[in-house]
Amino acid sequence: MGYTDAGVPALAESFPPAVVEYLQDFRTQEVRDIVETLLYIYIAQNSSSSRGEGQGVIEQSCYAYTSGPLFVLAQVGLIESASWHGTTVIKATPAGEAIARPLMEARIRVLDIRGLAHEIHGVVPALLAGTVKGSYVNKTFPSSLPRTEETFVSFLLNNNSALFEECEQFASRLKAAGCAVLAHAYDLDGPGAGGVVYTFPPEFAYILKGMLEAIDPGAREHYDMLLESFHSTFTVLRYLSCGEDYDRIRASSAHRRELSRVLGLLADSIYVLEQVPQDDGVDLARFIIKDRDLYDAHLRDLGRALMTDVAEKIVIDRPAPAAKPPAPTMEVPATPGKAEAATSVPPAEEEAETEEDRWDDAVFADDEEEEAAEEPLAPPPPPAPRRIVAPRPAPEPVAEPPRPGGLDIFLGHAQGGHRVNWSPGRLNNGHMIILGGSGAGKTETIRCIAAELAAQAMPVVLIDFHGDMAASTGNIRSYKIREGGEYYFNPLELDPAIDEITPLRATSDFVDAISINFPTLGIQQRRKIKNIIKDCYRMSGITGNTGTWTRVLDFDDIESEIMSCEDEAIPAYLEDIFDYKLFSGEEKISLPTILSGGITHINLNALPENLRYLFADLFLRRIYYTLQATGEIPRGAGDEREKFRLFVIVDEAKLLVSQKSGSKTSIKAVLNKYATEMRKFGVSLILASQLIAHFNEEILANIAVKFCMRAENKKQAQENAKFFEVSEKDLLNFQPGEGILIIGSEKMNVRIVPTSGRKV
Repeated sequence: MGYTDAGVPALAESFPPAVVEYLQDFRTQEVRDIVETLLYIYIAQNSSSSRGEGQGVIEQSCYAYTSGPLFVLAQVGLIESASWHGTTVIKATPAGEAIARPLMEARIRVLDIRGLAHEIHGVVPALLAGTVKGSYVNKTFPSSLPRTEETFVSFLLNNNSALFEECEQFASRLKAAGCAVLAHAYDLDGPGAGGVVYTFPPEFAYILKGMLEAIDPGAREHYDMLLESFHSTFTVLRYLSCGEDYDRIRASSAHRRELSRVLGLLADSIYVLEQVPQDDGVDLARFIIKDRDLYDAHLRDLGRALMTDVAEKIVIDRPAPAAKPPAPTMEVPATPGKAEAATSVPPAEEEAETEEDRWDDAVFADDEEEEAAEEPLAPPPPPAPRRIVAPRPAPEPVAEPPRPGGLDIFLGHAQGGHRVNWSPGRLNNGHMIILGGSGAGKTETIRCIAAELAAQAMPVVLIDFHGDMAASTGNIRSYKIREGGEYYFNPLELDPAIDEITPLRATSDFVDAISINFPTLGIQQRRKIKNIIKDCYRMSGITGNTGTWTRVLDFDDIESEIMSCEDEAIPAYLEDIFDYKLFSGEEKISLPTILSGGITHINLNALPENLRYLFADLFLRRIYYTLQATGEIPRGAGDEREKFRLFVIVDEAKLLVSQKSGSKTSIKAVLNKYATEMRKFGVSLILASQLIAHFNEEILANIAVKFCMRAENKKQAQENAKFFEVSEKDLLNFQPGEGILIIGSEKMNVRIVPTSGRKV
């Protein structure tokens, strides 16, 4: 493959001069055997490492060639030997690889990759591509079922015979085409040879890339996310049972999320200790086992549940291909050292790929396992016809009937067409983040969620910095905050019913918000502002006695004191607040009205940028204290809607998250409080931004649902893809409204149904 007997002389002439001189007296057949032996070693040297790097093929795998080709290759410097823990291995030298590489690339070029992709189930290249393993592709596959389940791949193969058979068929096809070999595996860190494995060439990634590009992108994404979900659960269970993979879990946000979920299921058998952050800021929960028997029983149950999930969701089940007339044969090179024999390889089927059947409805085929060949280097027989159970057609997606006492917010459709709902009352918290670049569909997604919530009589507040978030349907109250003070709220106003907001607390919050949104304001200047406000409270007769709180401290009364301050910097900072009448005006925004239901749209687009964020900060603080005074949500509420008093939606949320001051001291911004404390008071927080990096660990740890949409540029894609553990290419190629949705530990590809396409 990659050359013919007639082309062998010309091929030999392309070798280094010393090699050409050595081979000039050899017959064509002998030169061919030498080249085929070199190609075998070039591929088989990858059998040694799970890291995807070729370290050499174990010597006993090459015994069939010792009579001649191996000696010649060593003499001309195309191969070399080394020793690993007393085991002799052989690998190609750089000169040998320079000869073998273009020949291997020629074999791959004539390989019908697209046809192979239609014959082999799409989960196979997704698994072998190593999408859940890191940046490399493992280049081995066992020739028989693994005897243990120590690795993720061996676990999958042992718990899904159909998956193993499909992978084994794929490996056999590549071997028949000269793009894979059989060789003994061995551990770089241990002595001796292991079992015989299918081994793929260094260019194996090109084959997988071609196959993945030939299958439906949506199906590929589904397989990737499915395997990733299984991998996270497997890794966590392995860590909890034997203490391995600690570093892998710390390095992966998906693994850490899964660990948190599993520890929650083990809550009755462990004591979770207070975390002590490591130098890198990442630490795993530490715990003490209080009931070993119960703990082990839980782990066994979780392991069995994972096995069941694997068996149900990874199914290999498709209609058998229609019979076709015999196709022209394709020459396959003979095994080195043995007599050549012509082998016919039928081209891949060219018929259209059948519609992907639903995972849960498919049935495993009862195929009998073929006996493994005793001679590892002999060409495999053609695969026997497989008995296939035809899939049942997937039903059309239909609207689900409402759950009694449920709060289900319809988002869109996942791969396969089934409806995806967000049910915040069934999760640890009702918080969500939405990521995406310009034109990705964040705003429309927000509108859809707001309208769905309002349709179920849930109160919603939209904090809109750009004026484009208002829902197109539903009960909407719109307040445009602008110059002139048509609508306002007073952050210094007190309420006798809310004794958490004292004059001192209101003053401190106001100055704190000023400090965050005007970071160049000095310490002494902040102190002067605080003293001025405290004096204004006293002059208005407002003290720590709640009986005085019915009196109103008009914000206009503060203006004269601030503007006459001897420190000229203070009026310069705050004069816009008074010019725009940000906290005084004609109609006060009523918090009881907001909490009564419907959508409240706070449009801040007409304000200067610094005033937008100041108003939002103080407004959300006031809501925080109001709900805090209402008390915690009673536990055990039967109706999920009773768990929520308010849904707060904020675009450009990065501007209301904790920042760092010059002294590196964290300033507790308002959204940090919402994310960490407000769940128990019935608040759901929905935050939108462009990058996952806009949210700190404190917020991300308290967000149950994460939705990542199309990236605007490569930088955005790099940032978000790393957290969601998806490819940058996928984030750049999403259509508007598409994205990766994480709900708890479940991950899926979702397309949002816009407001124009739904009935609310």
